[in-house]
Amino acid sequence: MLPILKHLHMTFALLSFLGFTLRGIWMLMESDLLRRRWVKILPHINDTLLLLSALVLAGMMGLSPGAHPWLLTKIIALFVYIGLGVLAFRHPNKAVRTGAWVAALIVFLYIVSVAFSKHPMGFLLSLS
Repeated sequence: MLPILKHLHMTFALLSFLGFTLRGIWMLMESDLLRRRWVKILPHINDTLLLLSALVLAGMMGLSPGAHPWLLTKIIALFVYIGLGVLAFRHPNKAVRTGAWVAALIVFLYIVSVAFSKHPMGFLLSLS
C-alpha cells in the first residue's frame, strides 16, 4: 500500500507543477483561459489530494516534522510556495506576478529536491 500511495503523491505533485506552470504561461500571455471555472477549481482539488496523500504517507511512515528536519523544511517551503503563488496570480503588476511565478517554480523544485534527498538543503547542498 505504501508504494502505491507514494506514487500517487508524486503524481499529484507532478500534476500540481504542470498545472501551475501552464497557468503561469497563460498569465504571461494574458489568456482568457485563466478565467475558466475548471482552471480555478481543478488545482485546488489536486492540491488537496496532494496534501492529503502527504499527511497519510507521513502517518503511515511514522514521520513527524519535529523529528525529521527535512520534513519541517518541506512544510515551511510549502507556505512560501503558496504565498508566491497567490502573489503570482493576484498582484496587479505583471512584472511582480512574473517574478513571483518564477520564484514559486524554483521553490517547488526545491521542495521536490528536499523530498528526494531527505536533507533540508535539497539541491542547495550541491551548490555549497
